[in-house]
Amino acid sequence: MSTDIARPEGSVVHAAAVYNSDAELRARATPFLQAGLDRGEAVLAIVPASVEQVLRSDLGGDDDRVRWQEPGLSDQCLGEAFDTFRGFFADRHAAGEPARLLTQNDLDGDPDRLAAYLRLEAVSTEAFAPFAYTWACLYDRRRHPPDMLASVGQVHPQLIADDGGLVPSTSHVDPIAYLESHPGPVSPIPERAELDVELTAPADLPATRHRLRTDAAEMGMDRHEVDSMLIAVTEVVTNALQHGRAPCRIRAWGTNHVLHVRVDDHGHSPALAAAGYWRPTSPSSDPMGLWVARQLADVVHTQTSPNGTTVELQFRGSLPPARAMPR
Repeated sequence: MSTDIARPEGSVVHAAAVYNSDAELRARATPFLQAGLDRGEAVLAIVPASVEQVLRSDLGGDDDRVRWQEPGLSDQCLGEAFDTFRGFFADRHAAGEPARLLTQNDLDGDPDRLAAYLRLEAVSTEAFAPFAYTWACLYDRRRHPPDMLASVGQVHPQLIADDGGLVPSTSHVDPIAYLESHPGPVSPIPERAELDVELTAPADLPATRHRLRTDAAEMGMDRHEVDSMLIAVTEVVTNALQHGRAPCRIRAWGTNHVLHVRVDDHGHSPALAAAGYWRPTSPSSDPMGLWVARQLADVVHTQTSPNGTTVELQFRGSLPPARAMPR
């Protein structure tokens, strides 16, 4: 049986609404938005323009009471988006201003980004829990691939039913368990990676950084994007050299509009898949490297086995499509 879309005070709502038509979108999303307006909450919707148009028409005169965009809140860079959404809920909670968020990702079927997005959805449930937040995530069956839709219930504790009410997701799994079972997929390595070097000590890193900076700039990444990429790679390589087993191998290649940087070492890191999502409480007590990398890279995939550990970083930025790294 569904319950009212308005949450009890102090509880958490992280729900998914899956729809197949504009009528289903209205039935699921409009009651969610209207409940927030009726409760005097700050209601924010970050959705594609076509979705905004449908919901505005359904809300009638109340549509202007919804904030339809918010500077800085987007899924342009997934790692940055996660911490930005966390900050949004934290700030509203600290100010005693209840907030309600409706989102729909616009990832255009990119399997790497979709996999990373679902991991962020999973960890959000626990990471944002202290802020007693209310968040509904829209998924359009006409746009999102079936394998992604099959995972929606696993990463959301609640679903929005046909009548607009909340029902528990019977397929929901513990966030850490989801992260550990969905660490990748790590991308296949091309026959010849444009950069392929082995490092045995941190002193070997500056030359590799210089090569990456040059190649990334020639690909079309701007200065800020290149600097962010180098910081993320440095953090991952430093972790590999300090906590893994040397040598550490770095390979980089470009595919379409994506720069891939893969770091391999011979260590075994069984907790790697769930590491780096929670903001460290202090540099001395918590490892910072993977958390920093997750903020700066668009996608982070991991893979670990008794034979070694892999971290793949993907950077999109302003790279033009169909342009590979220079040889």
